[in-house]
Amino acid sequence: MAKVCFGMITSLDGFISDRHGKLDKLYKSFKPNDEINEVMANTGAVVMGRRTYDMTDDPDAYADDYEFQVPIFVLTHHPPAKHPKENDNLSITFVTDGIETAVRKAKAAAGERDVVVLGADVGQQALRANLVDELQIAIAPLLLGTGTRMFDHLEGLEIHLEKIRAIETDEQMEVYYKVNRQGTD
Repeated sequence: MAKVCFGMITSLDGFISDRHGKLDKLYKSFKPNDEINEVMANTGAVVMGRRTYDMTDDPDAYADDYEFQVPIFVLTHHPPAKHPKENDNLSITFVTDGIETAVRKAKAAAGERDVVVLGADVGQQALRANLVDELQIAIAPLLLGTGTRMFDHLEGLEIHLEKIRAIETDEQMEVYYKVNRQGTD
């Protein structure tokens, strides 16, 4: 069964975008090695929020050059009027009835491969709903000071983690944690 992984690149001070909502400063240092590429290749479906989906100027570009050529499930209150281009590997489904439905559909599409959850708000929703099996955090060598925090709006929620892997590249560190559900009570 698919494992659900909330994964993002963050600045050392915990921001996944700068104060203007841009990601380019964070991804400047992102240079995956063979080990990271292997983890990415095990992705069978992606769940993202509408804000993350809308970060591209052209939604049809997902079918042309998105790093994950897999089914994408976009959690939204309002699907776009025009459905974006798809291809043989990448389909886009807009889910309007909650994070649980989006993750359930993504797991069915992923089969034995992983479901990657992208976007701060959607990731936080998945954590609150106890749907995340693993955190995959790439730490960029940067302090942004302000922006969107990866772990905001989790008041009253205590999540215990177990480090299962760390990958070091020339520019950054990626740390993988198993979510310990027994420690969440």
